[in-house]
Amino acid sequence: MVGGDRAPDGSRILNVSGLLEAGRSVLESGIGSVWVEAEVFEYRGPHRGSGHRYFKLRDDHASMSAILWRGVAERAMSSELRDGQKVLVRGSFDIYAARGTLSFVLDRVEDRGAGNLAQRFEEMKRKLQMEGLFDPEQKRVIPERISQVVLITGAGSAAEADVLHVFQAQPNPVHVLVRHARVQGEGAVADLLAALKEAASIAPDLILLSRGGGSMEDLWAFNEEPLVRAVAACKVPVISAVGHEVDFTLCDFVADERAITPTAGAQRIVAPWVEGLEQMQQLAHRLRRCSQQLTGEARTSLRHQADLVGAMKRFLRDKKTDFERGMQGFSAQHPAQKLERQGLRLRHAEQRLMAGIEGRLHKSRARLQKEARAMASASPKVALGLHKAALEKASARLKAGNPEGLLDRGYALVKAEGQDGFLRDPKSAPKGSAIRIQLAKGDLRARVE
Repeated sequence: MVGGDRAPDGSRILNVSGLLEAGRSVLESGIGSVWVEAEVFEYRGPHRGSGHRYFKLRDDHASMSAILWRGVAERAMSSELRDGQKVLVRGSFDIYAARGTLSFVLDRVEDRGAGNLAQRFEEMKRKLQMEGLFDPEQKRVIPERISQVVLITGAGSAAEADVLHVFQAQPNPVHVLVRHARVQGEGAVADLLAALKEAASIAPDLILLSRGGGSMEDLWAFNEEPLVRAVAACKVPVISAVGHEVDFTLCDFVADERAITPTAGAQRIVAPWVEGLEQMQQLAHRLRRCSQQLTGEARTSLRHQADLVGAMKRFLRDKKTDFERGMQGFSAQHPAQKLERQGLRLRHAEQRLMAGIEGRLHKSRARLQKEARAMASASPKVALGLHKAALEKASARLKAGNPEGLLDRGYALVKAEGQDGFLRDPKSAPKGSAIRIQLAKGDLRARVE
């Protein structure tokens, strides 16, 4: 706990382990177990490996990490927790020395109903449902084969990369226009509304509204009433591909379709083109087989050949329109569009590079600030304060156990003349015995009658 050297002022020098142990002692003696009312967020259930539950507790102004150990969970809570739940919990602070992190370890959890965000979500959902915005009759029909789509998503996001990868990896003539917008935080709703308006103004076949997964707080922009109503009123069909499969937003309910992930939304758009290509390949194969069959049968029967030729003509006439329609779609894949997609990939790579550099700078700055705080907390004054508090606490205990302290409160010690030790039993001092009574200030002498 203590190094071999002394500080310039003569005080002891603590190592990191010793400092953290001192901090744990202060927390245990100074705070102990407390009750806290808070809202659960970033909750993902039991950890797959350990079975422990790691999540956060928050109010309107702050948040902290919380832990519920596997062995405590069954008796500590009556039902499984959920993101946005309001709870009353009991626990105590603990410092994990290996990382120097502070956590609130729980031993009791009581349900207090839905948290602020979860309650707002349910109230808005009921309101919009009563207005009929979720009704199937309100949904617009999405074209079977999309030629032009506007993708609204965050700049440099994983959702953007996933969607564009699907369009580039599978054969299709879809022209993709990307409109970047903020997808969370301050200004996100206004930016998304502007993006939706711009996308609708060019009248594409479809608008794909997309972002990756996150907590309810991260996805909250897609639950704000102005954006939800704008999606419901949009003249262009909208697919909502927000979050992961377990994430739901109000935009999902009013959109014309919901995709469980951004990748699933892109696959929904290109799937008809991929299926069409497969059908054309099958049609070409059938035509070759029919041609071979007609050639063989023509040698045996002219009449049969005429019937087959007529059937061939009817078959070709029936399928010609479908074939030409499919070929027209693929002819729309001009080299200029490929150049545009390559340029988009370069811009996306540049954005991710810049984001990576900024992220490293941010982490380095945070690490320096953390080390500065650690150096400040390790000052000799802090160590002296901890030791002074420990000495005062030990002195108080010593004083409380001193017999003279009992005399100051009015108690007395009685000793028989000629005997060692103090009297504990009246039988040890028979009638007529001389005794000495010791008080806080002096003593008295008496005789037993």
